[in-house]
Parts: sequence; C-alpha cells; structure tokens
Amino acid sequence: MKKNKLINLVLLISVISGTFLVLEAFIENYLITQTPVKFHFALPAGLAVLAQSSKTGRIPENYIALAGDSYAHGKGDWLLEISPDSNDAFHSAHVLQNLTEHDVISFGKSGASNIKGWVRDPIARYQFIHDNIDDSIKHPKIILAYFYAGNDLLENVQQLHESFIPKYGETALNDDDAWNDFFLTNIEERKVGPFSGIDNNLGWLPRATFKVLKNELKTKKVGWELGDIHIQQTGKFNSVWVNDKEIKIPDNIQAPTLDLTSAETELGFLAFSKSLEYLKNFFNKSQIIVVYIPSVIESYSRMSEKLSIINIRTKNKYIEEIYTSSQLMQRSNEIADRVKKISTSFGLSFIDTRADIRAASTQQLIHGPVDWLHFNRKGYEVLAQSISCGMAKQNILETSRCPEN
Repeated sequence: MKKNKLINLVLLISVISGTFLVLEAFIENYLITQTPVKFHFALPAGLAVLAQSSKTGRIPENYIALAGDSYAHGKGDWLLEISPDSNDAFHSAHVLQNLTEHDVISFGKSGASNIKGWVRDPIARYQFIHDNIDDSIKHPKIILAYFYAGNDLLENVQQLHESFIPKYGETALNDDDAWNDFFLTNIEERKVGPFSGIDNNLGWLPRATFKVLKNELKTKKVGWELGDIHIQQTGKFNSVWVNDKEIKIPDNIQAPTLDLTSAETELGFLAFSKSLEYLKNFFNKSQIIVVYIPSVIESYSRMSEKLSIINIRTKNKYIEEIYTSSQLMQRSNEIADRVKKISTSFGLSFIDTRADIRAASTQQLIHGPVDWLHFNRKGYEVLAQSISCGMAKQNILETSRCPEN
C-alpha cells in the first residue's frame, strides 16, 4: 500500500512538472509579449526583457536598447495609469519604437548606479538570453545609456564605498585589472535566471506563480507598479512656472547632486567613465549614445529662488537641504558638460535633453501628480522625442523622426 502511494505521488509530481514545462515552453515561445504588466515583476530578470511590448516580436531585431536606472525601467505616473491587466505602452521605449520604427528593449534597473545600470544588468541579461533562451539575439544596433542627473553620481559613490573600496582598496581605483575584476564579479553575481547557481531558464513558471501568489497575500502589494512609489505632497519652498502661473510642487525634490563634495563628484565620474568604457568594449558591435536626463527640479526653466532639495546620505535616510536656483543651474551645466566631455572622449555620441524637456515644462507639469521622482506620460514622450530628434540631427538613425513637442 505504501509503495503504491509513493508511486502515485511520484506520478502526480511528474505530471504536474511536465505540465508546467509544457506551459512554460508555450508561453515563452508564443505568449510572452502578451504577459500583463502586473506579472512582469514575477518573471526572472532575463526573461522579463522578452515580455516587453516595445518590439514587434519575441526576440528584438535590429533594435535599440535602453540602459540605466528607473528612467530606463519606466517608472512613473504613466505606468500607474495603464491597466495592469494589459501590456500597454508606458514609457520612453514605446515612444521611441514609434518614432524610430525600430524594436526597443530596456535593460533598465530601478535604483541602479552606472555600474549596475550600464554594465551589470545589460550584460548579465543579454548573456542569459543569448546563452539560455535564444542565441539568435544580436548586439543592439544602438544603446541609449541614460544618465540621470538626480542620483547617478551619488549611486556610483555609494556603490564604490560599499563594495569596491572594501575589497580592492582605494589605491585600486586607478587599477584597470581591479575594475575588470569588479565588473566581472558584478555580472556573474547578478541573478537573472529563475534560480541562482543554475544556468538555464527551466522552472521559471512555477517560481513566477509562487511569487504572484505570495504578492497577492501581502497587505502592501508591490507588483505591477515596479516597486514602492514615493508620494510627495506640495511643500512650502518649491514652485515652478507653468503657462505663466506659479505652481507649488513637493519639497525634498531631486536635484543634480548638489550635496556631493568635489572629491565625491570625481569619484562618481570615475565610476561613470569606467562603466561607460566597459559597456562600449562589451557591446562592440553597438553604437552607444549617452543621454543626459535632467533631475526633477532641473527639468523646469523657471523655479522659486529657494529650493528644497533631497539629500540621501545613507539608504532610506532623507535630509532636506536648501539651495538657490542659481546654484542649481550652475551645477546642472557643470555635470552636463562633464558627461558630454567624457562621452565624446570615448568617441561616443551625446544627447542633452534639457532644452526640450524645459520647453515642454513651460506648458504643463511633466512629473507627478503621484510619483514625483519620475516623468509622467508627457515627460516620457518629450524625452523620447528629444532623443529621436537628436539622433536625426546627428545622422545616427535615418528612420528617426523629429516631431514637434
């Protein structure tokens, strides 16, 4: 009797496992691009790229890839407005697909430094797809390396202090071998498959099902909106002019890292430079374009004289600091000039989106009203238009259109 029960149990497990594998293969090959956005969080990071709807088929061809943080990932009010049961357009990748007539995918990772957003995630995800899902995928035709002025340099500094310097020492910051080992370690340790330590894509469906069920049982769900949302109320300092009217916006807003010291700024740009070089060397068949995305307050052409800026010195600890609008503009120009200088020194193209974004912000708010850390729909549309127009003006992509904002 016990033997029969054991046999029946084994058979049941085999049938369930076999059913999952068949469903897994069918979904992965035929239905993956129809995955509702509310389930994207449950997919392994490698496969999640193929679920994106800003391409015509399962595997992108002759495509543009976005690399960077949550702006490349697509967080913001537009995402919150679409139906979570759909896989509809919600950020710059979708607008760029329409404007350039090319497939567009995103390797973006929320909260990523340049080290993670330009090196770790793009390379780990690309390699996983190529080696474990479909080796027909090629290097992107173009990589848009999004540089977000609001916190990329700060994230770089924090990561170097947390992981590079403790392991290699400060003197190794000038050692190319140490940097190569650091990048390789980050790539190898990035889990993009369904199970760590297992280099294949089998078993993702039961794991994704478990994650969805677990998320449904949570009091605070963090599923389709791609993570926590920082809702901010209007404050007493910050205001901007839209249609010649003064509009109050939240205090404690992101600015172009005004709180970094000169030494910290140099350290942040060192990581920027090393990351960009590694990205260029790995994707040696791709044309890389560095895109400057202004921080929230930096996106408006006219603002109050005194500005309430958020200073994040330690994770999850927010400190308010007060600066003037002239200090903001000076810092904005300094960072943009430095980003352009480093980019062109590697022979890469550079697109500064500030003018187009600021022009649009004179007509309407391009952030919020819920998520004030990211663009809303208008913001992402203008960002994509600015990039497409920049590529057209520089004769980078002949199909790029340059529409009116």
